[in-house]
Amino acid sequence: MAKVQIKSEKLTPFGGIFSIMEQFDALLAQTIDSTLGLRCTMFGYQYSEILRSLMCVYLCGGSCIEDVTTHLMKHLSLHPTLRTCSADTILRAIEELTCKNITYKSASGNSYDFNTADKMNCLLIKALLATGQLKSGQEYDFDFDHQFIETEKYDAKPTYKKFLGYSPGVAVINDMIVGIEFATKVRFIFGLCKDMRLFFLFFPHTFPRNPLVSSLISEK
Repeated sequence: MAKVQIKSEKLTPFGGIFSIMEQFDALLAQTIDSTLGLRCTMFGYQYSEILRSLMCVYLCGGSCIEDVTTHLMKHLSLHPTLRTCSADTILRAIEELTCKNITYKSASGNSYDFNTADKMNCLLIKALLATGQLKSGQEYDFDFDHQFIETEKYDAKPTYKKFLGYSPGVAVINDMIVGIEFATKVRFIFGLCKDMRLFFLFFPHTFPRNPLVSSLISEK
């Protein structure tokens, strides 16, 4: 008769996320921190750790940022080396990455606000290069169109589709997002993370060769 012995009480239903966390760290941590800059020198969390924590909320089925603190922290903190930050830290970092609008005035005197989110768009390109999905020096077809996200948030604008919302301009190569231009502060795109549409708007194809992640994303 086989004997079963429990070696550890540290059991979690999210054990599979650890390999994804490690892959994220290996592929993107250096790229994220070199592009966005070091957030701290001694104590605190780097942007790579914050974005990784945000990714975990999404892939573990969270519905809002606060889930990382209320539901996931006790599980994700079981990883022996990789740290997971709290919802408050994620929200502070989102505020730090907010960019100011650029206002253009037309010949007719109308003013239009745009936000090019230069650092985040630069990170998009570098992340795709780091994961081998774009090759330096290669030619690609480039498409640009506006996407409409219906919402009643305070800074939502009327759209020609006759609802309030956001209409970011999205640039793609094949099916990969390579640039996003906003008509309001970039913070809104992170604010959408309240219903978890955030992370994979900026990093929708970070792990295309990982079947587990591909299936998780398709379910979203």
